[in-house]
Amino acid sequence: MGISVTEVNARAEITIRTLFSDYNFRVTDPVQCRGFLSGGQLGNEPHDAFFAGAIPPAGNPCESTRFEAGHRAVFLVGGDDVIRLTTSIITEINLSETPAEVC
Repeated sequence: MGISVTEVNARAEITIRTLFSDYNFRVTDPVQCRGFLSGGQLGNEPHDAFFAGAIPPAGNPCESTRFEAGHRAVFLVGGDDVIRLTTSIITEINLSETPAEVC
């Protein structure tokens, strides 16, 4: 089962466990696939990030806004000095959604 960034609420937290690291992606704009990424080589401090897509295992099609076990995630991280961060293979993903605010 995968998680599509465009289908979660703003403020959702997606925990991504990979072969070598754990990441936390807090979604701020699901339509634009934007949020704050922490973990792995970034450490505990959250960084502005854009989920640029996923790299599937060879030969399989992939929905670009979806986290899937067995795929690698690609993020563009930072403001002025953007870096491309590609995770190792995703082994587990979890979603924690904060209820939408009531007006």
